[in-house]
Amino acid sequence: MFTHSFFLRFIDIFYEKYGLRIDRYIFVLTPFCVNLKTSISMPKKLLFILMLVGASNVFAQNLYDDSNAASPNNETNSTTGWSGSALLFSDNTDAQSGLYSIRAESNGNNGTYVEYSFDAVVGENYTISIWAREGDQSNQPAFANWQGLSGFSTTNILGTTWTEYVFNVTATSTSPGIRVYTSPWAARLQAGNAVLIDNISILPEGGGETDNEAPSAVVDLSSSGTTSTGTVLSWSASTDNVGVVNYEVFQDGVSIANTGTATTFNVTGLSAGTSYDFTVLAEDAAGNVSAAGNTETVVTQSGTGVIDYTSENANIATVDWIARDLFADRNIGIGTTDTQGYRLAVAGNVIAEGVKVELQGNWPDFVFEKDYDLPRLDEVKAFIAAFGHLPNIPSAQKVKEEGIDLGDMNAKLLQKIEELTLYIISQNYEIQKLKEENNKINDILNRLEKLENKK
Repeated sequence: MFTHSFFLRFIDIFYEKYGLRIDRYIFVLTPFCVNLKTSISMPKKLLFILMLVGASNVFAQNLYDDSNAASPNNETNSTTGWSGSALLFSDNTDAQSGLYSIRAESNGNNGTYVEYSFDAVVGENYTISIWAREGDQSNQPAFANWQGLSGFSTTNILGTTWTEYVFNVTATSTSPGIRVYTSPWAARLQAGNAVLIDNISILPEGGGETDNEAPSAVVDLSSSGTTSTGTVLSWSASTDNVGVVNYEVFQDGVSIANTGTATTFNVTGLSAGTSYDFTVLAEDAAGNVSAAGNTETVVTQSGTGVIDYTSENANIATVDWIARDLFADRNIGIGTTDTQGYRLAVAGNVIAEGVKVELQGNWPDFVFEKDYDLPRLDEVKAFIAAFGHLPNIPSAQKVKEEGIDLGDMNAKLLQKIEELTLYIISQNYEIQKLKEENNKINDILNRLEKLENKK
């Protein structure tokens, strides 16, 4: 029989070993574990519960329990639990852990902060860990104005590299709140200032997790784009009960890089025609390291390291092709597979220091030939009134549907310029004739005026 004093001593030993308050945790027992209808005494029931708990690892409850983009254990593509005056987004471009992070962004209309509250016990101490970094557009983001927590001081978020910020605070409210500011008040009317947060934990004092579980091994390490001096390694993300924080790359058994959470690594500085063995180990925040996975053997290219262009490696993002001369028997499409029969089709803009167009047709100097039929201006006026564009120039609708031929259009524009030149010459001739006639009229008027003055 267990005595009452033995039960109390067991509780003392349990508290000394784990440093935990029993009322801080919730234990769920299946019906066969404790039958309340039996005649077993209450101390023995409680002892049975404690023995069940003591036989397993004890995990503190992370009070950051909303399922959102910054949750370490139940991540989702959302911002549930967060609110505030700034814009809130679930961001999948650069997560510190998992697939998502939360991005807060100023709205240009006094919206500069986001906040999160949690249930707490007044007087209890808590350790709050938040990973954060500045956004691409940034203006002094910070943790500031936390409510219901003592021991906190304003802390600036510095740099675009993920950094862990840890706060040891005491609750002065049952619903304390943490705030993250995208910028100081002076920049409240500036839109687009951003800050990112991820992998948040809020743990009671003494309640840190005992994490002894290692991440899964990297078993699909592969290489691509191998040249005479380098290769690109890639692998799938390992799984872990809390989260992987780093991958360590080994070359022939020697560590050569830590990639953080990135699952690719560009190896350089290799020798031509040489064999190398690569492995990758995953590590979690508790320092647990995965078991060894597969070994990827890479043999670098010999000689100059020229890679044959094939359909398999043509579109690898890590391989750039360099050539002195490129000859194609048929058509080339850049950014498009539909060349529409043209020798070169580009889906996008083109920049060049010079473009030379050699026309197979006539250059429009024929306008200056004596037998050229220059349209009369009244004919041009009538054409414009009827069709809305110059003769021999395509309409806006036709250009929209068919585009323009650069050489042909330049020729047409030059033809119009030469026609304008002829019109100007003709007009100038008419003006000179009018001036001469005007001078003759003025001369006659002057002579008449003199005759009148003699009378």
